[in-house]
Parts: sequence; C-alpha cells; structure tokens
Amino acid sequence: APLDGRRRALGWATLALVVLLLVAGTNKGDFPEPSGIDPALLQEPLQGFTEREPFEMSHEGRTVRVRPVAEYHLWGLVVSHNDIESVADIYHDSSSIDTKDLCVVWGSNLESGELGRVSFESGPWTCYYRYPEGVRFAGSKMSNNHMITDRESLRSDLEKIRIGDQIRVRGALVHYQLDDWQDFWRASSTERTDSGNGACEVIFFDEIEILVRGTPLWYLLWNATLLLLALVPVIYVHSIWIDAKRLAEAARRKPAYDGRAPEIWPEKVEG
Repeated sequence: APLDGRRRALGWATLALVVLLLVAGTNKGDFPEPSGIDPALLQEPLQGFTEREPFEMSHEGRTVRVRPVAEYHLWGLVVSHNDIESVADIYHDSSSIDTKDLCVVWGSNLESGELGRVSFESGPWTCYYRYPEGVRFAGSKMSNNHMITDRESLRSDLEKIRIGDQIRVRGALVHYQLDDWQDFWRASSTERTDSGNGACEVIFFDEIEILVRGTPLWYLLWNATLLLLALVPVIYVHSIWIDAKRLAEAARRKPAYDGRAPEIWPEKVEG
C-alpha cells in the first residue's frame, strides 16, 4: 500500500511537471517590451570598408576559402534561429562550418510595442515572418545571419544564444566556399533592403556578446522540468525494484514458530 501511494504521488508529480513544461515552453523566449530593450539595439547595423584580405581556414579537415567584403557591426534581438537537431534540417549538424543562423530585428521594430504580434520561423537557410494587417513592422530592420568563425570558443558562445536574447556581433560580411563545392560560393548580402534568395548576411564574426538575457527564469524552468521528467521513468523502475525486493524478503521470512516440531503420537489402544 505505501508503494501504491508513492506511485500515485509520482503520477501527480509527473502531471504537474508536464503542465509546468507547457507553461515554460509558452513563455520562454517571449520578446521584451520597448522599456526592456537595450538602447544599443535601436541603431542600424554599421557596415564599412574592410582591409581584410581573402584567406583560408581549416574546419573538420576541409578547407574553407573566405572573401571579406565589408566590416560589420550588428546589434539586435534574436527572434528565431534554425534547429540543427531537426530532421527538417539536413544541411547542418554540430560539425558544419555554419551552424546556428541568427534571425534578428532592431530599430523601430523594437519601439512599436507590436513585435509580439509578429511570428517568426527559421528554416535551414531562411527566416520567415508574418503578422496581421495593421501591425507596424519593417522588413528592412530584420536580417537572417549565417555565422561562421575559426575559433571554437566563439562557436561555443554562439551555441549559448537563445531566442529573446539581445546581442551584439562584430566581424565582417564575407563570401565563403568549401573545398568540395567546386565553383559555388555562399555569398553575403551587403544591404538591408533586399529580400528573398540571397538576402541573408554571412558574418565571419570576431566578437559575439549577449547584452541582455531573454526570459532567463522561463528557460531555467524549461530545462529543469525536462531534466526532472527524464528522471520519472528511472524513479518508477526503482519503485518496482524496491517492491519486488520487499516481496522476495517476505517470501523468505521465517515462520512464527521457530522451535522443534512436536512429536505427537496417538494413544495406544489395547484390544
């Protein structure tokens, strides 16, 4: 009976964790109100002449050729990014030269107070947005950025960036090519007003910084709840093992009478 009670409690706890996971999943990555925006994000990206020469670097045993085209400094709110663990993205994995693409917005899009009515979604190479009629949103103050670097520490910093974070990136807009791509180069856009195929920026980044973390409590609850839910099957199997162990001990328990069995003989009957 005690074990049955514990399993019922485990069931209720699991249900509560599922509800908490849904709530955390709904709230993590929510966009801040205009009052919560770092003033640096209201400025336009800075783009200028670069003196960087074309160069090569090695990544996962492959040669990457890079052609810098402009110096670039970007401040923005991360509204979406691709998911390299999704089966829908067959182009990226943890060993790819470009892994997490950052879709960011800045400027008047952060001042209107209507950003929460705009929905964003990232594909393997793109970022899509849509919003109801009447919402003020400027597509020229948004960009999808393919991020590459030659430093593992910066790749690790990139992986830590989440939707809702306010970030700063500094580096160069570049075109790049891998040694087995023949004549194909992935080219960067150099203007913010273009759209469609080829409108993404390719940034070779030297610096990446999180200025303000987005919804840190909800992300903490999300991760903690996922961890606890992963432990539920382990706890349940452990309770079954404990139950079986107790039943086995009960079966081996000594009888109440531990003495020598009495010898009882019927009386002798003489005839």
